[in-house]
Amino acid sequence: MRRLLPLLLLILVGAPPLLRADLMRDLSAADQKKVLAGGQVMTTQDVPGYPWPKTQVYQLVRATPAQVMAVFFDYDNARRYIPNCLESKITRRLSLRSVEVSYLIAVPILADEAYTALNTLSTGPNGSLRVDWKLLKATSILESHGSLVVEPHGQGAILRYSNLVKPSSAAAGLLRGVALGQMRETVQAIVNQAEKLCPAAGSPDMKRLDAALEDRS
Repeated sequence: MRRLLPLLLLILVGAPPLLRADLMRDLSAADQKKVLAGGQVMTTQDVPGYPWPKTQVYQLVRATPAQVMAVFFDYDNARRYIPNCLESKITRRLSLRSVEVSYLIAVPILADEAYTALNTLSTGPNGSLRVDWKLLKATSILESHGSLVVEPHGQGAILRYSNLVKPSSAAAGLLRGVALGQMRETVQAIVNQAEKLCPAAGSPDMKRLDAALEDRS
């Protein structure tokens, strides 16, 4: 047994660190390092039947999960900081957590895209917060669903923004690159707004989020 101890210690010390069991568990060690250094990482996955890939964007935020989600959850103000978002308005409330939001997005070359999505807030493990969305109707988008998940990391948070969109055939080839670029810009805008505002406890944004999180309807 004594002869085995040095070998066991060598294996334990020399072994590479395990991937994080969190939002970044599917990222390579290099991409995890990039996110933790403040960079943005995008991953894509082709899905049968969809001309655009399933896309996920990861980024570190110098704000707590609650502060990030309080900013994002204020849907009526998305137009004030999300690039190319011309209008954003809650048009129906199913509960404090679930609402229908109508957006108008500026689209290069083609006509502006109007769509309505069902956005639902929920809590997750380890203090994470999540909003899932599903397209209800749109000018030309055929299908879309995704999520924003934010989990604690040190004094801040890590977010993952996921989306899968099926555009009309006319837009598929023309706007694939544009759509991926706009997704990166959207995530950066959310990060910038959360870090800029950092809503304090008792602020209108935090009160709105707290009320929704307490809702069990």
